[in-house]
Amino acid sequence: MLDALAVSLALTCCQDSGNPEIVNQQEATWESLDQRQTPDWFGKAKFGIFIHWGVYSVPAFCDTSTYSEWYQWWYDTNSHGGKVREFHHANYGKDFLYESFSPMFRAEMWDPDEWASIFQRSGAKYMVITSKHHDGFCLWPNEIASEVRGYPWNSVETGPKRDLLGELFDACRRHEVRPGLYYSFMEWHNPLYDDDKPRYVDEVMIPQIKELITTYEPEVFWPDGEWDHPDQLWRSTEILEWIHENSPSDQIVVNDRWGTGLRGQTGDFSTTEYGSLGNSSGKGMQKTRPFEECRGIGHSFAFNRAEGYDIYSSRTECIHMLIDLVSKGGNLLLDIGPTADGRIPLIMVDRLLAIGNWLDVNGESIYETTAGPEGGQLPWGRMTSRGNDLYLHVFEWPEDDQLVVDGLVTPITTARMLGDRVADRTLAVEGNRIDLSGLHPFPHATVIRLEFEQLPVIDRSIHPDARGVLTLGPDSAELSGPNLRVEQYPDTDGEAVASLGYWNATDATATWTVRLEPGTTYEIELDYACAEGEEGGVLELTLGGKTRSFPIKEHTGDWGTFRSTDIGSLVAPASEPMELMLRADSIGGAGNGLLNLRTLRLVPVSQ
Repeated sequence: MLDALAVSLALTCCQDSGNPEIVNQQEATWESLDQRQTPDWFGKAKFGIFIHWGVYSVPAFCDTSTYSEWYQWWYDTNSHGGKVREFHHANYGKDFLYESFSPMFRAEMWDPDEWASIFQRSGAKYMVITSKHHDGFCLWPNEIASEVRGYPWNSVETGPKRDLLGELFDACRRHEVRPGLYYSFMEWHNPLYDDDKPRYVDEVMIPQIKELITTYEPEVFWPDGEWDHPDQLWRSTEILEWIHENSPSDQIVVNDRWGTGLRGQTGDFSTTEYGSLGNSSGKGMQKTRPFEECRGIGHSFAFNRAEGYDIYSSRTECIHMLIDLVSKGGNLLLDIGPTADGRIPLIMVDRLLAIGNWLDVNGESIYETTAGPEGGQLPWGRMTSRGNDLYLHVFEWPEDDQLVVDGLVTPITTARMLGDRVADRTLAVEGNRIDLSGLHPFPHATVIRLEFEQLPVIDRSIHPDARGVLTLGPDSAELSGPNLRVEQYPDTDGEAVASLGYWNATDATATWTVRLEPGTTYEIELDYACAEGEEGGVLELTLGGKTRSFPIKEHTGDWGTFRSTDIGSLVAPASEPMELMLRADSIGGAGNGLLNLRTLRLVPVSQ
């Protein structure tokens, strides 16, 4: 059967099907592909809907710590203490095969227009649906999926007997929601994938991708399942080149999931999942492209019947999630898991409509904005920017009704609350303080728009204290790269104190914005811990473009025993705010970590 399929596909590729062939792999490189600019619409959209829907929506079950769309894998591997396998045997029987779920995936209650209307009312500007997840089941009439397995394995031949992609794409376009599709490179239980991956790529994967792009004209292409194999196996560069040259939509955007170690490094945008880039190479996210965070309203992406009410994010949490990501310059791809009969669970509908109701009033603070100054973070909320305007998203209303924007040095021209019941009311302002007296907080988050005559400046650089000493701690650092994180260790009194730990990669950095007295010599003091046998690494410090290296010569006993020591000195360059960055130039000992850092202090040398 597989040989016959290969011959059939080979003949198809030789015929003039009306679709251009994949270009020669040597004609496309990551360097040439990176020259393409991400279409503007994506960075302006800010909010999209992710949909995980398929055969796995029938059992809709797994441990609440994970994802139910992996049901088949959890069964095969007997993971999570055998929870899925035990459930499967008890409810369907030991001889019930996963493919037997497909006739039960009927979508008999499905109304694509109702879905699209909900998406539009939520304020989402685009949606991405699983055209094919790791189980290989296709939501469109793809004959290859069934032929390669020897049983019906698409939504037209079995189950709903409908082209789910086509109907949903048409409905979304009617409701002005840009349609996109997810596609898994890998497949479980596909005999061709298991036996001959290059043939699978050539005879199944590439034809399916070409069919999806040319038939449905998605505006987002979201591959996944790439992590176990390099991009050369997937033939990623030639696929991308073909998409860019032949997609009917010149506005299509593609993500960064194209092979082992490439997340954050390729594509039109980077993807994080529950806050993790998940890049197996350890490389961080490139700063020149947009990024998008995907996560569920519950924890699982597909519907999981085991999830209780408390696992679902509240209305406020969903809205804060969106605001937080936009304040950092990102998009939110918020997932829903419909039921096998085609309904969006009402708790998910409730959350989507709550977001939409909030955006109806406050959308100008989200759509087409950019990240707020200093990463958009404030003690009481978040910031976004648009031109010379700042949007303050107030999560915690000040008890004295006085809102203070720490570090704001540019004079405020006008302050107004979005959705204020009193038309055209302006708020009293004194310096960086806005008077909120008489206002009623808006549900979930109140937005104050600040207008300025010039681009606003916020200076949150860390200044020396009255003695001239600059102290830098973990909580004020911007962390980048793999593993490095803030953790807690008890001090001598048993009180938990923050430190930077898991510093075991040379591309992980901690950065602070500081001010120093130019020309002054500072001694460098570290309050650090280093386990016995792990000493010998080198700490690199960069300040004002100049870099110095300091060996960590002595251990402190263990990772929780801290000691203060002088490691050298430096002369401060300029007085304007500058970045001070720490990096592990090399890791000592067994490579478990350079050090745990509690504080770095720059102490002026007495003249």
